[in-house]
Amino acid sequence: MNELLQKYWEGNTSLTEEQQLRDYFNSNDIAPEHKMYSAMFKTFEDDAVEEDIEFDAFAKAIPAHSTSNETGFSNWKGLAIAAGFSFLIAVGAGFYSYNQKADLGTYESPEEAYAATMDALKLVSEKFNKGKSKLAPVKHVNQKTEPIIRLVK
Repeated sequence: MNELLQKYWEGNTSLTEEQQLRDYFNSNDIAPEHKMYSAMFKTFEDDAVEEDIEFDAFAKAIPAHSTSNETGFSNWKGLAIAAGFSFLIAVGAGFYSYNQKADLGTYESPEEAYAATMDALKLVSEKFNKGKSKLAPVKHVNQKTEPIIRLVK
């Protein structure tokens, strides 16, 4: 089994050999020196079961095809109206921004600039900490693989 594990770590195993490893680690007859790998192979097995679930998010989103030619004309008509509104909004925004005075974000006093900088850094910190909380699953994977990585090194 040690030779098979060595081939597995080097990436030289075939599918049948990997199946032998999975069967070995799913059995109750695991050698004590291999117990640390059983959690990893169990995790791989759980992930494989989750991937087998078929889900089609767009199953209900596909519209039925119409045989009428009216829908093609009405689609083009709707697109032309939308393009016209988009053009008017873009032109209006251009005139509005042209008439506005450019604010460069400068401050009169250093204290005011410091306060604005601290507010911006506080906002960045809050967003960073919120994103950091979503990394809990990565921490779980790192905890499972850390003993194996230490053995390989």
